[in-house]
Amino acid sequence: MPRRPVCYVTTPSWPARSPAEAGELAASLQPLAEALGWEVRLSPLAERAWAGHGAWTDPAERLADLRRALRHEVVWALRGGFGCVQLLPEALRLSARRPAFCGYSDNTVMHALWWRKGWEEAFYCGRPPRSPRSRHLSSLLTLMRGEDLLCDRAAHPVARPLRDGEAEGPLFVACLSVLAHLAGTPLQPDLRGAILCIEDIDEKPYSVEFALTQLHLAGALRGVRGIVGGFFTYAEKSDYSGPHIDTVLARWGERLGVPVIDRLPFGHLDDHLALPTGRRASLAVRRGRWSLQVHARPKPPWMA
Repeated sequence: MPRRPVCYVTTPSWPARSPAEAGELAASLQPLAEALGWEVRLSPLAERAWAGHGAWTDPAERLADLRRALRHEVVWALRGGFGCVQLLPEALRLSARRPAFCGYSDNTVMHALWWRKGWEEAFYCGRPPRSPRSRHLSSLLTLMRGEDLLCDRAAHPVARPLRDGEAEGPLFVACLSVLAHLAGTPLQPDLRGAILCIEDIDEKPYSVEFALTQLHLAGALRGVRGIVGGFFTYAEKSDYSGPHIDTVLARWGERLGVPVIDRLPFGHLDDHLALPTGRRASLAVRRGRWSLQVHARPKPPWMA
């Protein structure tokens, strides 16, 4: 009987807040595991309990565990937070058999590593809800099976078209502030030909403008073919009179000459869309209508 693909849960960022957290993630992965024929394995670091929110663990231990994780078909990050950048530059010297990756937020660093190394797709997603009706689980299963995923105005009426145009290329999905912090490092991604999908949490419009300017000055936006904005959640002061994030993204679309949409529901949301770094997609925006078509691919190696 052939060996089942293994999804290995590791901790490149923050560790578990409690002994129950790793078990909760393993349970939430069961619908995926059953649908795709996986075996789920928890890292010993994932099961170790650490006191308090935002605790830091030994980067050498996390790097060694990432090395173990790369022996499997799927690497799943337990949490975001902070810590991935501490694994550089040693992580760049790791080798692997082209595994897939799942994680978001601080794990943008891992998306950049997967992009740089040419490994399998990296799925921008958090812990999947168990409900089969969830947008998160539905989109993740669709993408994990290699099927195409269509996002458009009918499916996501809250999204806004900001600049007309058409683009095709692989997606790169990121938390904007983390991506900006990679500017000038060995993991600054080459985004020429890519459709850049960005979101963030607790970042105001001027922070979004600063991050995009930083990336632009570092040359990281050269050749980007389109911009897809997710949700940028923050608390706005009652007397604020500056530009909104829609305005910021629209201006960058004009500056780069690329199509732009905003408020596609991915990122730091309770029930967010999963999107794949490395998968080809087409973005079309015209006269108030828009679509993002994530293309199908041959049967992925992480499926039984």
